[in-house]
Amino acid sequence: MHADRFDNQMAFDLLARPEHQRLLYGALKAAQVTKYHPQFEDCVTVAHLTWLSAYQNYAPELPANLPDFRKFAFRRIKWRTVDYLRKQTLRTQSQVNLVPITIDPMTEQETHWQLTALLTELLVQCRPGERIYLTEFFFEEQTVSSIMRRHQVSRRTVYNWRASLLVKAHKLYQQQTTN
Repeated sequence: MHADRFDNQMAFDLLARPEHQRLLYGALKAAQVTKYHPQFEDCVTVAHLTWLSAYQNYAPELPANLPDFRKFAFRRIKWRTVDYLRKQTLRTQSQVNLVPITIDPMTEQETHWQLTALLTELLVQCRPGERIYLTEFFFEEQTVSSIMRRHQVSRRTVYNWRASLLVKAHKLYQQQTTN
């Protein structure tokens, strides 16, 4: 093991050699990062730091095992760059675009009033089965199965109530939006 492995200056002197610069940029190219990549400068910085880490973590004597160290450093730089880009992509995708939202309380209240008016009008126009579906499914949040059991009707009957209720609701909504 080399005694100066934590000497950062020696690691960067070794990196300054042209063949090692080619190795560094070759590893970036293997990770699909060219100089036209939007995060190229960040990836070069990651590659330099990875070179330093590889230098410090490489156990065998360096001057004697330089070809093996080059392979080791190449793989380290390539995979650390790929990991860095993956994390950046995940971070970018998980960010939410914060658009200023203005809430107009009157608009929200008016929407609530319109919905209340629509439901009240719908209750007036409903047949008994449709009224059962409207109150139990929408207001009491019962399932179709529980409505069936409670009123001892078939599933098809409950679905028919729902279908006719939706037709009436659609007609009422169309009338309200045209007025």
